[in-house]
Amino acid sequence: MKVGVILVGTELLNGGMLDTNSLYIAEELNKHGLEMKFKITVRDFRDEIYSAIDYCKKNVDLIIISGGLGPTLDDITKEVIAEYVKKPLIVDDDELEELKEKFERAGLKFKTLNVKEVEKPKGAITFKNDVGMAPAVYIDDIVAFPGVPKELYNMLPKFLDWYVKEKKILDDEIYIKDLITYGIAESLLDEAVREFFTEDEIYYEFLVKDYGILIRLQSKMSNKNKVEKIVKKIYNKIGKFIFGEDSDRLEKKVVELLKKLNMNISTAESCTGGMLASKLIDVPGVSDIFYEGVVSYSNETKINRLGVKKETLDKYGAVSEEVAKEMIMGLTTDVALSTTGIAGPDGGSLEKPVGLVYMGIRIRDKVYIEKRVFKGDRSKIREKTVSHTLFTLIKILNEDV
Repeated sequence: MKVGVILVGTELLNGGMLDTNSLYIAEELNKHGLEMKFKITVRDFRDEIYSAIDYCKKNVDLIIISGGLGPTLDDITKEVIAEYVKKPLIVDDDELEELKEKFERAGLKFKTLNVKEVEKPKGAITFKNDVGMAPAVYIDDIVAFPGVPKELYNMLPKFLDWYVKEKKILDDEIYIKDLITYGIAESLLDEAVREFFTEDEIYYEFLVKDYGILIRLQSKMSNKNKVEKIVKKIYNKIGKFIFGEDSDRLEKKVVELLKKLNMNISTAESCTGGMLASKLIDVPGVSDIFYEGVVSYSNETKINRLGVKKETLDKYGAVSEEVAKEMIMGLTTDVALSTTGIAGPDGGSLEKPVGLVYMGIRIRDKVYIEKRVFKGDRSKIREKTVSHTLFTLIKILNEDV
């Protein structure tokens, strides 16, 4: 089944906001065996929304619209849908009462203009919004969601579960297996795994994320055993680059391994400025193993808090293997991590360019220091430093401990 996505919002076209909703929609569609044929971004203009719906109607089976369901004058998505399907807009008394109760619970004043949030074309089906105000609205193979990401995330899965059952789309449930890799380029991944995909109805694709590259295998549930056999072959060939599956993340894997090994951890960060500690602290239950995170941005803090020698800083500089080592030696936990580097955009030289980073790992009395030069802007360099440090720690814990 083909799906067309319409993103409504002038801010999406003038640089005021970045579209992330279509990425989420595509992934959810994949899980349900539906294919996004295209996406269209339009301004909050009646004729543009109408034209986009008309184009989709002629080319796809289902239209998903994101944006324009709020109470303001430029929120006209439902009005245009009603015009297109030639139905009047109505308000359900129960849905209006529920909306008023939401406002009361939130301590907000309900105004007449807010009634617009529960308007819908006559005959439309709604899907409850558990995290916001306006419900999703479905009629005639057109479904509209608010543009707020958390509200879309709340309602889209509920709608798709209902829709595939209502339309009897799936005779065989979709099976998806994600293998999460790090440290290998997408082109090399393709070379490595393409030989395993020779059977019909078993597909693969690569999804580039900030935490690595996913190899996504997809087929019907009846082919699950065949997919798992391919997974084993992939592990045998490039297992050293695979750190997890499905919902695994680098930081989650680190916490799981440390708990299993009964080890605790601390961080000492310069160029990453607390990002490494923050990643670990995002994991539920990390308090069992995380002791402290030190942001030692200045040389004085490196000396006074971590015991880095002034002579080491004077001789080698803050961005050096020697300082990365002394930073982790200043921490007392079983596992210690350190980062020091030049994130840019200034501060680089021929000898020490922007992107140069030293990452230190100590596991009890064993010390590992890695030097890398990462490409990208300041934010990307810091993110890559964090990801690479966590991935390297996972490798060491799996291989050497």
